[in-house]
Parts: sequence; structure tokens; C-alpha cells
Amino acid sequence: MWSLGVLARSCWTFLALAVLIALWAVGAYEWLGLPESSGLLLILALIWAIVQLLVAVAIVAGSASGAAEVAAADGRKLPLRSLWVKNRKSLLSTLIVCLVSFVLVLFLGGVFNWINNHSLEVASFLTFRSQKPVSHVLIEKIYWVIEMLLWVVLSGFLLSFLTTLVGGGWAEAWKQKGKLLAGCLFRTPFLTSFLSVAVFGGLAYGLSKWHPVVSPGFRDYAQVIARFSLVSILLAAGWSSWLLSLARLCLPKQDSPQP
Repeated sequence: MWSLGVLARSCWTFLALAVLIALWAVGAYEWLGLPESSGLLLILALIWAIVQLLVAVAIVAGSASGAAEVAAADGRKLPLRSLWVKNRKSLLSTLIVCLVSFVLVLFLGGVFNWINNHSLEVASFLTFRSQKPVSHVLIEKIYWVIEMLLWVVLSGFLLSFLTTLVGGGWAEAWKQKGKLLAGCLFRTPFLTSFLSVAVFGGLAYGLSKWHPVVSPGFRDYAQVIARFSLVSILLAAGWSSWLLSLARLCLPKQDSPQP
């Protein structure tokens, strides 16, 4: 509830983050739609991809650093300056974490796909052993639940590590890695991550997939703009609340200055 209270008092910062997320999503969509018919366009696409990466890292670094500062000081408001990086060290550290996370996500995604592709074999084995029919659809659903929980644990750990890193440096983050992982596995940080993903992520996903039946033309364009604007707001709220909550749980409080 503390993180939601901070967001309620930081409406301009919250809306600015939503606008940045929307602009980044539009930029990523335009980059994916670039044709690859010439060498020049390939070079432009590469440059645009690097720009998108740097913008994303800057937003992540700024919001993580701001959340760490507010949580450590037990603040009540997230200032607008929290959306940009104050020093190159935080930007470089965040870039390293993002690149390592990207490689880890690709690796685990490949592992999960390989496991899911063997659901039919598992169902056949269980059918043979139990002498009762076991549907591969059930096995796929069980795999999906386990996979989603593991993604929640991994995401919570990476964000906890990042907030600890920008708040205390590499030495402190590496020292706390075991505690952070344990917390994201079966303690309050896991519940925080699960609720953040389920509530904000679920609402954003459902809203992005919902297409109301309206007449073509202005109303159709208007509903698309309205829906994806709300999606950006939900993503900004979920991201900010998630970071603030994890930072509050992971970072030690700073001593109040003596009068």
C-alpha cells in the first residue's frame, strides 16, 4: 500500500513514465516494421535498435534509482527527476544487468519451449504407467503454471538485484544475492511480484486484447488510442509499484538526519 500511496502523490511523474513507455512501444513497433530491402535500411534499423535499447535502459535505470532513493529514505513522493539517470555509473550497471537478463531470458525461454514440446511424451508415459488416459493438454497447463511462476521469481530477483545495485553498488548487490533470491522464491517479495504481474500485467494484457465492436472510422481509431493509453498507464503503474515495493523490502532504511 505504501508504493500505491507514493504513486498517488506522484501523478506527474507517473503520467510522464506512461508517456515514455508509450513512445518507446511506438518506436519499437516502427523499428520492427522497417523493411530490409537495402544495406542502408539495415544500418538504419541497427542504429534505431541501439537507440531503443539505450532509451529502455535509461528509463529502467532512472526509475530503479528513483525507487531505491525513495524507499531508502522512506519518502512519500517520487520526483520527476527520478525518470532520468543522474550518473553514468548507474546507466552502465543497468545496461550490464539488462544484457545479462536478456541472455538469461533467451536461454530459459528455449529450455521452457523444449520442455513444452515434450508434453505429449509425458502424457503418453503417464497414460502407460497409470493405465488411465492422461491428456497432453493438462500437462501443458501444468507446465504453463510452473513456467509463469518461475518467470515471476526470475523477474522479481532481477529487479531486486537491480534496485540493490543502484542503491548500494556491485559489492552490496553481490553480497545480498542469496537473500534476494530466497525472498523472491517464498517470501514477501515473491507475493509482491506475483500480485504486480497478476493485477497490472493481467489487466494490461486483457485490455490490449479486447476489441469492442464499433463502427469503422473515427470511433474505431478512438477506442484503439484509448485502450492503449490505458495499457501504458497500467504498465507504468505496475512497473513503478513493483520497483517501489521491492526496494522497500530489499533496501535498508537510511537514518534520519539529526536536528
